[in-house]
Amino acid sequence: MQGKLVGVGVGPGDPELITVKAVKMLKTADVISIPKAHENKPSLALAIVKQILKGRENIPELLELVFPMTKDKSELKRSWSQNAQIIAEKAKTGKTIAFITLGDPMFYSTFIYLCQRMKEEHPEVNLEIIPGVTSLTACAAVSKIPLAEKNEVVTIITSGIESDKIGEIAKHASSIVLLKGSKRLKEFVPVLEKSGFTKNSTIALVRRCTMSEEKALVGTLKDVKKWDIDDDYFSISIIKEKTK
Repeated sequence: MQGKLVGVGVGPGDPELITVKAVKMLKTADVISIPKAHENKPSLALAIVKQILKGRENIPELLELVFPMTKDKSELKRSWSQNAQIIAEKAKTGKTIAFITLGDPMFYSTFIYLCQRMKEEHPEVNLEIIPGVTSLTACAAVSKIPLAEKNEVVTIITSGIESDKIGEIAKHASSIVLLKGSKRLKEFVPVLEKSGFTKNSTIALVRRCTMSEEKALVGTLKDVKKWDIDDDYFSISIIKEKTK
């Protein structure tokens, strides 16, 4: 009997934010697949679900898959295909493989690349996706800043985008969400101000949201220059235009 691959979102960090459906899958899957950027680097996603796995009657197989952090497209495609092949071989034996990923599997997740390869190279393998709480919505909850009201437009941007592009995009947004790092936040403030946001626009910077090291700063754009901002990959900024 053919098995299946299930992308499981385990939320932003707090184990209590894992959905009931995700917990059920983690308690029954034959294999727990763990994505890693480096072979010797610990997995945050695994740390989030470890108590659930410890409570199982039968011990699942733990399958670590390395997805290298590189811009070499050929190397990336090779690793995606190799990992997809490993998953497919296990699925052919009838096993259910739960691929755990931070946040949601279809929102800036490593699972997206594996999912694409599975559909293209191993269409016979059944695919299922269990959504998870995203860091985006978790940060809005922590900072108590609504992402959108009425007809407002929310724009999500990664910190790797050029400043001029961010400025052009910001002209059409009511709220900006800046993902993946905070080191360029001070650089972006004048860009946002030129694009229609004001010094009094609300901003929240949340580091390691819902994790034990969580730190949230809430203020206005004019406050950012005084903030002590460290370069943490797990940081999100929400900038919301001042209500007129």
